[in-house]
Amino acid sequence: MSQTIQNPGGIILEEFQLEGYGGFPNALYLIGVGEDKYAANNATLPDGQNVNGLATFPDPDEATTYMGLLAGLNGKIVAKSFEEAREIAKSKPVISCLFLFVSGKIVEVHYVR
Repeated sequence: MSQTIQNPGGIILEEFQLEGYGGFPNALYLIGVGEDKYAANNATLPDGQNVNGLATFPDPDEATTYMGLLAGLNGKIVAKSFEEAREIAKSKPVISCLFLFVSGKIVEVHYVR
C-alpha cells in the first residue's frame, strides 16, 4: 500500500514498499552523465528540509521516464548496487542523500550524512 504526501513546495513523496534497504531495492539504476558524475536533484521535503540527493531508480524504464521529464538531461543508464550508489553519494560533498524515484516522484529518501 502506498500513501501520497504533497508539501507546499509541490514535491510529492509517496510511501512505497520495495524489497531491499529500507524501501530501496538491492539493485538501483543511475543516470551517468560523464566523468564519474550522475544525475542528482534538489528537493524540498514535506518537513521543509531542502536537500540534494543522488537520483536513483528501481529499473531502467524509470530512469528513462525521468530523463524524459527533464529537458536536456541525457546520460547513460548504469546499474549499481545499493551500497555502490550509497558510496557514490558519500563521495560527493554536496549530496546528502539518495532519492528513489518511481513514476517521476520521490518515494524514498536515504541519508548518507
